This record gives sequence, C-alpha cells and structure tokens, in this order.
Amino acid sequence: MNFLVEGVNFTNKGAELMLHAVKQQIHGWDDENTISLHLRIGNFKQRTDVEVSHLLWLRFGKIPFATPSFNIIANLTPKNIRERYNFILESEIDVVLDASGFCFSDQWGARATEEKLKLYSRWKKQGKKIILLPQAFGPFSSDKIQQAFRKVVEISDLVFARDRISFEHINKFNNPKNNIRIAPDFTNLVEGVEPPYFNTLLGRPCIIPNQRMIDKTSLNVGDNYLSSLASIAEYLIEKGLDPFILIHEKDDCILGKELQNSIAKNITVVEEDNSLFLKSILGKCSFVVSSRFHGLVSALSQGVPCIGTGWSHKYEMLFQDYNCLELLIDSNNINNVLEKLDLLICEATRTKIIHDLEISGSNLKALSKVMWSEVQQIINV
Repeated sequence: MNFLVEGVNFTNKGAELMLHAVKQQIHGWDDENTISLHLRIGNFKQRTDVEVSHLLWLRFGKIPFATPSFNIIANLTPKNIRERYNFILESEIDVVLDASGFCFSDQWGARATEEKLKLYSRWKKQGKKIILLPQAFGPFSSDKIQQAFRKVVEISDLVFARDRISFEHINKFNNPKNNIRIAPDFTNLVEGVEPPYFNTLLGRPCIIPNQRMIDKTSLNVGDNYLSSLASIAEYLIEKGLDPFILIHEKDDCILGKELQNSIAKNITVVEEDNSLFLKSILGKCSFVVSSRFHGLVSALSQGVPCIGTGWSHKYEMLFQDYNCLELLIDSNNINNVLEKLDLLICEATRTKIIHDLEISGSNLKALSKVMWSEVQQIINV
C-alpha cells in the first residue's frame, strides 16, 4: 500500500520526528508499504536519506497552466526510471496521512486551510483515504476558515484532535461526526538514536528556545522572553549545574546564539539536525526548559521533567495530559519560573515528578497504539 505524508518537513524537528513515527508504524504493518513525500518537502537527498519515495506531482498555485503541464509530463515518465529513482505517481497513492501538527487555525490564516481543502477534495475524488493524524486544531473565528475546515472534516475518513480544546474547536461549528476522535501526540512511541557525542550531555539541564515565543505572542512577552531564558540559565549555573542550549529548529539558531551571548558564563549551544538524535538527548537530560512543543513531548514521554511555556493552547493540554500543569509557566508571567526550577533541582520532588510522568507516559503510549489500530482498521492494511 502506498502512503503520502502531508504536513511534515525537515526544518522543524518535531515535524521530522512525526515522519519517523509514521514510518515506524507503516513499515511495522508491512515492510512492503511505501511512504512518499512531496517534491517540495526537503530536497532529493533529504528524502532519500530517510528512505521515502518522491511524489512525482506538483501544484503551482500562481501559474495554473503549469500544474497540468508538469503532471502530464510526470505521468509519462517510464516505469524503469521511476523505480530507479524511487518516484511514485499521484495515481499510485492509496492513503493520505496529514501530520501537520498545527496548521488548521486562525493563527495560520484561512488560506492554509483552504489550500489543504483543495488538495484533499481532489484526492478524495480519486478514492484515496484521508486521515488527519493527532494534531492541534483551532480556534476558528472567521466564517471563511470555518467553512473550509468543516469541508475538510467532512471528506476525511478519520480526524484525530490531539487534545480536548482542539476537539471542542472542531465540534463548535460541525454537526456531530463519528469520524472525530481524541488521541495524544504520536511521537511518544518513537525510539531515539544516540549521537556520537551523547555522553557529554548526560544528566545536564537543557534549555530549548523558540522564535515563535517572540513573533506569536504579545509584545510584552516577546520583549521579555530572551532575558527570562538568560535568567534561567544563570540561576542554574549559580546552583552548580551545567545547562546547555539545544536548537530544536533552524529558525531558533539566531535566538540561541543571542541567548548564549547574553549569559555571563560560557554555555554550550548544541545544533543538531537529526530529530532521532534530539529525542535521545532529551531522554537523558536531568530536566528540560522548553518552548518547543515536540521538545517537551520528547522529554515528557521519556519521563524527563520539564518546565514549559508556549504560545497556543496545545502547551497547556500537553502538560495536562502528563499531569504536571504546575510546571507550565504563564507566558505573561514567565519570571515566576525560578521557584519552579527549585522543584526540579531538589532530588526528592524531582523523583516524585519522574514517577508521575512515567505513569502518565505509559497511559498515553497505550492511547497512541489504539489510535494506530483505528487507522489500520479504516484503511484495511
């Protein structure tokens, strides 16, 4: 069976980790299953390195005549050439899995949802299964985005909201549907891979910055964000700990360097491009301070305590899932983080938090397995 994965990329390491999660599951069902990505996702080498096929189909939004022209030529590509370079045709795709993470929302505008609707309507007419894997949804305040997303839900075979608030956002303007479910983030099942320098980071606190905390939050939050992270790092150093800064997405590189330069003492910045390495690193930290959603998931799902702050409801719901809401910082009051750090520095409270995380993590992994079972059932793999 041929699967197309939508919504992933190689820039955001959480998005890349979702691709690995899909691969792990699909190939676990049958080694002969193929997974494909659009030609616009990464480059040929990146797609080849993660062992996925290349969808020989493109859509040119601003040049309407270019779309059919390219795709007619693509369909004429000889089979031996396609097999040699691991290309797959649009007509060969059986199932579309949307692993966007967070795409359908006011915060990304109606256009993103409308573009998805055009694609999925086309593929639904071709008889393909459309499944929206666990992700955050909403809010949807305008009629334009509501109408577009309502149609996305109608043509989808399964829609998994990643949390209760997302589920409520969907149902506010949709008639009750039996294709809507709730399931946790599914990267919790992915096993990390140890990088060569793994031992140099063992047992150290980790700080993960996020550029979105500056451009997706209020002016007050954005202006104070960098100085708050610097205060966290300096406080940990004063306590005799050896924190490091971990870059979880390329967009955060400049912010990470600015953070490094704003701290009086030298602090390591780790820039890692392999999402499986990142997951392994986070699984062995003493604790993590993160504003990156999948940085938090990767740590929490491995029983590593986290202090988090974020710019959408998905962060609050994640900490609720892991029963540690007390460790989520209000982005408008990020300065109260130091007292929360003491909870993780103190061995007694840290040990209890780890115990609770392991119980929650086990339950959430079981729910992810149920989700995949439902997907398997609907597509008859």
